[in-house]
Amino acid sequence: MDYYSWIKAAHLLAVMVFIGGLILNGFLLLYLQPGSPQSDRILSAAKWWNGPITGTALGLVWVLGLTLAYMGGLFAETWLSIKMVLVLILSGMHGAQSGVFRRMQQSPDRPIPALLRKSAVITIFFVTIIVILVAIKPF
Repeated sequence: MDYYSWIKAAHLLAVMVFIGGLILNGFLLLYLQPGSPQSDRILSAAKWWNGPITGTALGLVWVLGLTLAYMGGLFAETWLSIKMVLVLILSGMHGAQSGVFRRMQQSPDRPIPALLRKSAVITIFFVTIIVILVAIKPF
């Protein structure tokens, strides 16, 4: 049985869920009005989705991705090193998004940082670079 292909498929599914969660969080942070009547409901929904779904997907992305790199002997590849740095940045952005949601639940009038209001676009930009690196392997 070809375990590499199954692990790769699981990795791609986890990536799709993780990226979808980052983009969803980014749009919520863009349009969420701190202190508005809907903000409590939106924050509760975001917290429900973000931790168990997006957070779990993030863990799987790392575990399965590192497993694939090990199985394929890819750790010496420059394109993979660049990709891993970009995924690390996206992971940090997820942590920042989660922190904003958590702090807004404690203090609903707290402003949302400008950079996180743009996090959906930043995610799409980074994912575009990652896809190019993986598909073309330019280095």
